[in-house]
Amino acid sequence: MSSGNDCQPQTLTKPTFAESADEYVLKITNSEDSQEPDLIEAQTQAMMFLSAEGFPSATPYLTKDGNIMSLESAGTRLGSKKYMVRLLTYLPGTPVAKITTNAQILYEIGRLAASLDKVLLEKFQHPSVKSLHRGQFIWNLANVPLLDQYIYALGQNKYCAVVEQVIEQFKDKVIPKLSSFRACINHGDLNDHNILVDSSSASLENPQYRVSGILDFSDMSYGYYVFEVAIAIMYMMIESPDPLSVGGHLLAGFESILPLTAEERGALFLLVSGRFAQSLVIAAHTALLYPENKEYLTITAKTGWKHLMTMFEVGQEAVEKKWFETAQAYTHHAPAP
Repeated sequence: MSSGNDCQPQTLTKPTFAESADEYVLKITNSEDSQEPDLIEAQTQAMMFLSAEGFPSATPYLTKDGNIMSLESAGTRLGSKKYMVRLLTYLPGTPVAKITTNAQILYEIGRLAASLDKVLLEKFQHPSVKSLHRGQFIWNLANVPLLDQYIYALGQNKYCAVVEQVIEQFKDKVIPKLSSFRACINHGDLNDHNILVDSSSASLENPQYRVSGILDFSDMSYGYYVFEVAIAIMYMMIESPDPLSVGGHLLAGFESILPLTAEERGALFLLVSGRFAQSLVIAAHTALLYPENKEYLTITAKTGWKHLMTMFEVGQEAVEKKWFETAQAYTHHAPAP
């Protein structure tokens, strides 16, 4: 979950003469990120493309000049700053963070992650797409080693030691393998607040969910298929009552579209651990810079540390065994689409 990429989106209601009102989201990108219009254009074009392909992503309303976004100035006591503004369609649904996840929705999220990356790689073309090569972008999963410069924010405790272990193992075992992974464009932040769902059944005991919205494309970048599934596993673990079981169901959904290679599977544990480390370290660092936002920035930390510690206590071999055996079971009895 990247922090501080955007001001809090506002839902606007347009006055109409009809009985119902249309809802919109006003997306105001912070002044620093607004200095990269090509990147914002690529993200917005991807949203439009995915919507046209049948994915539940928001699309922009055009400005009076026919543009998908507008750079606006806002004054403060320190001078004027520029912000990129977009008016987007409103997507209905409940964030995954607000439901109790079950195997069915985890499988669906896995399918979504694979389908999204696959169609972006195979069919998305736009001149701005080159801006998605974001070499030093701290949230790209390949950049876990860059956490070295922020780890001081954790202080000296048991958590710091685990993160150092994650970083070192990542350098030794993942970085040399990157060239063997299949490259693609990643959404990069399929977290429990960026996926909306609605229930397609009235059963309270066994609700059936479908994904009704995909939010926040601001972390999009070139990466690898296995990054997307690792990121999704990590964030779905946050909300699960049985976090170590999450990976198998999500992996099964992903592999129903894109089976992982042996090298990709072999890196999955450290990629999930690496995303935990990114989220926890960057949140701690940013909370030092912006203490007034500490509560929002440390949402993941409430349970994230516990899950990362558990993964390392149980060990890579046992966690992988649980994930892969669960995923294997789906090949004999795949859920209905």
